[in-house]
Amino acid sequence: MKLRALIVDDMPLSRARVRRYLSEEPEVEIVGECGDGESAFADIERLHPDVLLLDVQMPGTNGLELLARLAPDKRPAVVFITAFEEFAVQAFAAEAVDYLLKPFDHERLRQALVKVHAHLKHRLPARPQHEYLDRIAVKSVGRIDYVPIASIDWIETAGNYLSLHCGKDTHLVRETMSQIESQLDPKVFLRIHRSAMVRIEAVQSVEPLFNGDRSLALRDGTRLTLSRSYRDRAKAVFRDV
Repeated sequence: MKLRALIVDDMPLSRARVRRYLSEEPEVEIVGECGDGESAFADIERLHPDVLLLDVQMPGTNGLELLARLAPDKRPAVVFITAFEEFAVQAFAAEAVDYLLKPFDHERLRQALVKVHAHLKHRLPARPQHEYLDRIAVKSVGRIDYVPIASIDWIETAGNYLSLHCGKDTHLVRETMSQIESQLDPKVFLRIHRSAMVRIEAVQSVEPLFNGDRSLALRDGTRLTLSRSYRDRAKAVFRDV
């Protein structure tokens, strides 16, 4: 199985370098990127990565504080990537697998990945696979309809409900965006805004907007906004967004 990696670094150039190195490793799958500790904490809960490529110094929650917030049974293997030597003792005390000083080359990262594979191989018990929804129950007067996940193009908030857009049909369910996001496969659906998610395969093109936002054109002509707050996650899917 491929090693599922989440890159966490507040420096875009550093994330790009790590992403480039990892993209050349056939046994690694990049599941996401984050620019701060708070979004990383949410993505760890949602994506269940096997390994974090984690910076120490970041605005808000730093790398060591992030690890302290994670339950031991939910903590991925950790490879710190940092420009600061002085955190090494704390990092290994937090059971980091390796500690890479910037700037490091591809071979040094490859050595760290070998250690990660060995670490995960000896970790017991194996983590169970996450199960995702294959349909959503939609309640109406006197009955319950089941909407296949495969039929949903995008989802948006509508007051206390969510609107499920399935081609020309729309269905309302009483759920929050966070609840539904945790139940959908992140390889299939992408959060693009605090009030919207989209099926990745439904996106036809991406265009720049002002203030760092992006416009997503779906295959049926619908246009949605990719907020700059969610661009780090989208880069793992659409690359140069």
